[in-house]
Amino acid sequence: MAVRVLMVDDSVFVRDVRRHHLECIGCEVVAEAENTLSALDLFRTVSPTLVTLDVAVLHTGGIGALALFRIMRSEKPGVPILVVSASAYPEIRKAFLREGALDYVIKPFDSTSFEPV
Repeated sequence: MAVRVLMVDDSVFVRDVRRHHLECIGCEVVAEAENTLSALDLFRTVSPTLVTLDVAVLHTGGIGALALFRIMRSEKPGVPILVVSASAYPEIRKAFLREGALDYVIKPFDSTSFEPV
């Protein structure tokens, strides 16, 4: 069974690139969201088995993304959330990892960024 991925990123280009990388390793992208409201609706309806979440989600930025992350974790704690960001600030990375993120991947990335270790 393929990993069912919900991608949350405000950039269509980045979502296209990420979809390509995820599909190359056998994942199925079941939904894409460009903002936190649609991300939360989709999270509740498409039953993803993995979420990739950009820290700089449209209209909310890091704090909004962290709030969205916390809601998702509380509603479906078994769904891993992979945080993807261009921000390499250690404080932001630590905050998401402390909250239970699967990992924190820095953009730019390639297919190996999403392969399990």
